[in-house]
Amino acid sequence: MMNGLLKKSLSCLALGCTFATVPVAQAADAPAMVLVHGAHFTATAWERVQAQLGDRIDSHAIDLPGRNDHFLPEKVSLELSAASLCSFMSTIPGDKVVVAHSQGGAVVNASLSLCPDENISKLVYVTAVAPLDGEGVFSKLSEADETYYFAGVSFNEQAMRMDISNPDSFANSFAQDANAEQQRWLKQQAVAEPALIGEGTIDLNRERFEALEKYYVFAKRDQIISLESQQRTAGDLDLAASFEIDSGHLPMLTHSKTLADLLVRISER
Repeated sequence: MMNGLLKKSLSCLALGCTFATVPVAQAADAPAMVLVHGAHFTATAWERVQAQLGDRIDSHAIDLPGRNDHFLPEKVSLELSAASLCSFMSTIPGDKVVVAHSQGGAVVNASLSLCPDENISKLVYVTAVAPLDGEGVFSKLSEADETYYFAGVSFNEQAMRMDISNPDSFANSFAQDANAEQQRWLKQQAVAEPALIGEGTIDLNRERFEALEKYYVFAKRDQIISLESQQRTAGDLDLAASFEIDSGHLPMLTHSKTLADLLVRISER
C-alpha cells in the first residue's frame, strides 16, 4: 500500500513540483545537506545560510508545493509535501543530512515512510515540530504559540489557505529580533500557506526513524514554537546532541552564520 501511495504521490514531479538549490562546490566525502523550509516560506528562507555554508557543504533547498506554483492549496497535503521531498532527495546522490525548520519537521518525518531506502544519516530539527506516529503536525504546540501565530495570520476557509493578514504583526511574531533590513526581506518573501498540511497525521516508519542520528537546534526566543514547546518536542527524539541559538523563530534569517556553523559541526560529527 505504501509503495502505491508513493508512486501516486511522486507524480507531483510530473505535474510540476518546483525545486530550488543554490549551487555550491561539493566537499569531498561529505554528505549533502537537504534544507526543508517551514510554513509561509520557500527555499529562499535558506539562502543566507547557504551563502554562509559556501563550499563547506553541498546544500540543496527544496521548494515544497503549494507556494507560488500551480497547486491549489486544498490539494496540498502533508503526504504530497512528503512525496515531493522524496522526489527531490532522489535527485541528490550519496549520503544526506536532512535539516528541517518549523513545520518542515513534520514533512521530513512523514517522508521516512514514503522513501525508507533514501540514503539519510542524520536529521536536524531547527526549532521544528517533529510529530511521531499517529500525532498531528502541531500536537505539541501551546495556546500561546497559536496566539502569536494568529496575530498576523488568518484562515481563508474558502481557499483552504493561511493568509498573512497583518504583515507587521506577522514579522514581529516570527522574527521580533530581526533588524530593519531583515524585516523587509521577511515581508517580501513570506507567502500564504496551504492549510491542509497542518491537519495531517504522521504515519511514521519507526524503525527507520530510530536508526537515524537526530539533532535539535533550539531557538531560545521563539514565539511561534516556544522554547517550552521545542523542549517538549525534543524530549521524545532520543537526540545525539542539541544546540541553542538566542533567536526568534527564524534563525536562518537573523543568525545565519551561527546556524550555518552549527550545521557544519553536525555534518562533521
